Amino acid sequence: MSTAHDRPQPPPAQRAPDPLGPAQQRDLQRAARLCWWSLGLLGAVSVMMYFAMGGSQAMQTALVEDLLSLLPPAAFLIALRFRARGIDRTYINGRERAFDITFLASSVALTGMGALLVLDGLHVLVTQTRPVVGTVVIGDHVLWQGWLMIAALAVSALPPVILGRMKLKVALALSSKPLYTDADMNKADWMTALAGIAGVVGIGFGLWWADAAAAIFIAIEVLRDGVRNLRNAVRDMHDARPQHADRSDHDPLPAQVCEAVSALDGVRSCRVRFHEEGLRLSGVVYLDTADGTVGAAMAQAVRETAQAVHWRIDEVTATAAPPPRQGPPA
Repeated sequence: MSTAHDRPQPPPAQRAPDPLGPAQQRDLQRAARLCWWSLGLLGAVSVMMYFAMGGSQAMQTALVEDLLSLLPPAAFLIALRFRARGIDRTYINGRERAFDITFLASSVALTGMGALLVLDGLHVLVTQTRPVVGTVVIGDHVLWQGWLMIAALAVSALPPVILGRMKLKVALALSSKPLYTDADMNKADWMTALAGIAGVVGIGFGLWWADAAAAIFIAIEVLRDGVRNLRNAVRDMHDARPQHADRSDHDPLPAQVCEAVSALDGVRSCRVRFHEEGLRLSGVVYLDTADGTVGAAMAQAVRETAQAVHWRIDEVTATAAPPPRQGPPA
């Protein structure tokens, strides 16, 4: 007697070709290269900061902030690799949400570490722990270590600011919110360096509290970024209304799809309900047609029209609009 295990199994599902066009593929490759550069350069900056930080709380917090800045590019690269696997029996709708999931995970880590850094800075301030910054011997010269710390902080601001500006262009071209957020955080890293320098200078002038205050400022910036990213990540996972990559306004693509579909023969009006899946938009188009039905030919025409609006439009389902809801009886 044969069992289910003895029966021939169907061949594994073939991976679907990547739906992105050549231009978007090139942008993704460029984004991946920038993320690898981020890991390499920011990793080198973190090593430099470790050896230069001395006893400054602000420097230690800035070092942790530099290490945390490795999370978003690493998460993007992991999501990119996972997404490239395409469709199979388990992931029947593909892996477009890999970017959203890794964005959520890095946001949780950023928020948690930011909260711990704030508490640590407050503890140093309340306990009035004095930072100790000694001297170093370079050749025949004895230097205050604070000068090396200031130089390290100044150098640490350059790579993320440059990489952040480069990432912004690619993020906008791809409408990638995780990449845009990473770029925006990098671009603002000069504030971390400036706060750290202020803390070290304060030590030099005998203001022990300036170092702790600078550390708290840096920690609050980390926490603020984490909370903002976490809120946006949860919003995206809830299929909220699509937004621009910079989250400045609603994404205009759904309205453009509705306008294009409304121009089709037999369509009197339409409304759409789209959500974001990574780089793409998918959703439902509700049609008000002359005969009140949506046949196969009409559904296909709507799908093709919608996908022709922009490369980001992915799966589209066309259906007849439900009748308007009736209000409660008077």
